[in-house]
Amino acid sequence: MAKSLSLKEAKAILKSPNEAKRGAVEQELAAIGASELTDILSWDSNGHTTMLASDALTERARRSIKKIKVTPTQYGNQLEVEMYDKIAALRLLAKHYGMLNVDTSMDKPSVLGINIKGPETVYDVREKQDDDEETEQKD
Repeated sequence: MAKSLSLKEAKAILKSPNEAKRGAVEQELAAIGASELTDILSWDSNGHTTMLASDALTERARRSIKKIKVTPTQYGNQLEVEMYDKIAALRLLAKHYGMLNVDTSMDKPSVLGINIKGPETVYDVREKQDDDEETEQKD
């Protein structure tokens, strides 16, 4: 894509009926979401940073760069690389594909019919005996 889109513009295009524009925005957001700083920069154990040449950058890396600023200093060039917001791009894609839709049916209680059948129990019912008979049985 030639120009940068705002988040609002990208949302509008993703909802539009123009399939070609939607596909382009989806690819752009996917490239931003999959990008890594190591696609652009490398550094060694001493902290010396090297930026890849522009012709060596992948398409994904080029799409993810928002701004590059080089400031000359007495110690050499100071390099500042700003990339597009990866989380915002992934969130927008997830929302577009319905991955963030809340299923309200999950919040409703379920009604289940449960029939439980236990073992049959038979009770032996006896008449109450006289007090005298009870004391004899206890002895």
